[in-house]
Amino acid sequence: MRPAIDRRAFLTATAAGLILPVRPALARMWPASGFTHGVASGHPGPGAVTLWTRYASVTGAATALKLEVAEDEAMSRIIARAETMAGAETWGTAQVRVSGLPEGKWLWYRFAAPDGSMSMVGRTKTLPTGKLDALKLAVFSCSNRPFGHFNAYAHGAVRDDIDAVIHLGDYIYEYPVGNYPATVMPGREILPANEITMIDDYRQRYASYRTDPGLQAIHARFPMIAIWDDHEFANDTWKGGAQNHQNDEGVWELRRDAALKAHREWLMTPDRYWNRYDFGDLVSVMTLDTRQSGRDKQLDLNAAMRGGADGIKAFQSGEWQNPARTLLGMDQEAWFASEVAASVKSGQRWQLIAQQVVMGDLFTPKNALEWLAADADPRAQAYVKGGIAAAQAGIPGAQDMWSGYPQARRRLLKAMADAGADPIVIAGDSHNAWAFNHTLDGKPVAAEFGVHSVTSPGYESSLKADPALIRAGLLQSSPGLQWCDTSRRGYLTLSFSAAETRCDWVFIDTIKTVSMATTAPQAAVVKRGKRKMTLA
Repeated sequence: MRPAIDRRAFLTATAAGLILPVRPALARMWPASGFTHGVASGHPGPGAVTLWTRYASVTGAATALKLEVAEDEAMSRIIARAETMAGAETWGTAQVRVSGLPEGKWLWYRFAAPDGSMSMVGRTKTLPTGKLDALKLAVFSCSNRPFGHFNAYAHGAVRDDIDAVIHLGDYIYEYPVGNYPATVMPGREILPANEITMIDDYRQRYASYRTDPGLQAIHARFPMIAIWDDHEFANDTWKGGAQNHQNDEGVWELRRDAALKAHREWLMTPDRYWNRYDFGDLVSVMTLDTRQSGRDKQLDLNAAMRGGADGIKAFQSGEWQNPARTLLGMDQEAWFASEVAASVKSGQRWQLIAQQVVMGDLFTPKNALEWLAADADPRAQAYVKGGIAAAQAGIPGAQDMWSGYPQARRRLLKAMADAGADPIVIAGDSHNAWAFNHTLDGKPVAAEFGVHSVTSPGYESSLKADPALIRAGLLQSSPGLQWCDTSRRGYLTLSFSAAETRCDWVFIDTIKTVSMATTAPQAAVVKRGKRKMTLA
């Protein structure tokens, strides 16, 4: 950790844009000048999209860039032109919001610098309007660069059947070198070496991650709808702080604002924290912020457990079930209820709820200690024992997920049910693949698909039992759970038609070397009107 001296003054200045260090090629991880990190597109709209690049001049001065958008990859049929600036204020990142484009069409684009140099050519697509028969989205989450290679991104980037990408957050991780993981995989280094807390730190970390060729490729090939989770800020973020933010790291609000600014610079995030994207008349994608705008602080289940039976009873009947506790905040809850109803009323066949944390309940089975190695870390043993005790009391162990906010979850499900929606919920954060069916008062409301991580470790990092045994135990102990995979990395795709939605989990064979190989897949299907999934 850095000393607290002068930190507040520095954070205040950087957040205001008064101190904007330009470090174009730290440790030679990216080029010293020119177009340093490829191109990207995001936040698509009907006939509109935001286009991105990063450019560093030799002198560090602000540079005017020209943008061209074409109907063909050869860039011979130019249909739009624009200009933007790449300078110190945004650490060389440059964005242009282009509108008046053809709706639902593949388009190509590139940037040009005053010296005649050009960026690579990127491809993007605007949102379609009107009747739409089919849509395929790829969904990613939890990419910790030091743990391994981003083969999942590379695999998705070469596919020809994807229309757009959704990233559910944990795009970067805030930890210092040597902390999660303890040892950095060779070739997967990051900057800076310290835990990131200030605007320059966050910018360097994004720049480090975006040197990955697979990540650059998927950004260059598809428009991305990106939302943040906690590690874009600090572990277990809530509206007033985070588990991984200590007093000697400065004022939380300044750290949060620095993280938000860097996220917008690199991932084209819109100003509003939650949004709706309509893909024709087929799917409304509603992105939520379950992290930093409205979330009440996570409850300390461990403290309740230390209180014995009385502590558990007080937890069950106290704050855990308090209807005032919220994950989204009341403004966002009201927005969601209004938008999901409007989506149904406008004739959208599906409502895709894209958010960060798992909505289903996971209860630790009574025999879960058998999943640990004989010489397991005492902390892992204590964690599992606590989960078993909580499950026996009817409490899910993960209080950072929707499980920790049961009344808020009920309100969200009720909004879906009252609207007559056909919802699909997607979640990241957990590093594992999940499938849940959600009910309200005994009636099916929504299916949920949890995406496994790009590289961040899942249950296999601490549980040594056969993953099939772990799956069987969790299915028996967790009523809403339909399927899971707790040991493999990758991504998922969602294929929408008027009749059904199909989820395909793609499992990458390894993250230890660069590889496009995959292992046995799994699929699930939701029939329209049924509001529940079945394995395919």
